[in-house]
Order: sequence, then C-alpha cells, then structure tokens
Amino acid sequence: MKLPEQHVSRKVEEALLYRLKQKALEECKERAQAYADCCSGRVFSAVWSCREEFKDLNVCLSQHTTPQVLNELKRRWMEAGQPETPKWDALLKNL
Repeated sequence: MKLPEQHVSRKVEEALLYRLKQKALEECKERAQAYADCCSGRVFSAVWSCREEFKDLNVCLSQHTTPQVLNELKRRWMEAGQPETPKWDALLKNL
C-alpha cells in the first residue's frame, strides 16, 4: 500500500508545526510585543482593553500557520531527504 505523497508521522508533523509556530511568533513579534505591552499591569481588564491587539496578533499568527504552509513545509522536508536534524533556516525560508 502506497502512502500519500505528503504523509509524515505524527511525531514529525508535530516537530514541523512547532518550528512553524516559532517562525510565526518571530514574524509577528511586533504585534506580540504590542499585546504584551497592553496587558502589562492588567489582570481581568486585559480581556476587553487589549481585544484589538489580541485580534491583530491572532490574525498574524494564523496567516503564518495555515494548513497550506504546513503542507509546503512537509513537502520541503521530504524533498530534503527527511533528515532527523534538518537545516531549519533553509526549510522555513520564504514560507
């Protein structure tokens, strides 16, 4: 039985997704900082006071972690020969 071209083990997929999320946080660091600054010194009021900053951060993060982006990362990982310790900079470049 032949597996689909994009099939990777769950463990590998979790590792790829983890790296993808790290890259997304780096790409959205200004929005994350704006949200953190807004929440600074607040407890319960952060929920409504920082709603816009939170929304902006989530929009940015979700743009960088779509299923299409994850599938592209899987494809690149498979083309790289499915290395145990991949060169993340090369795999994540221009995603």
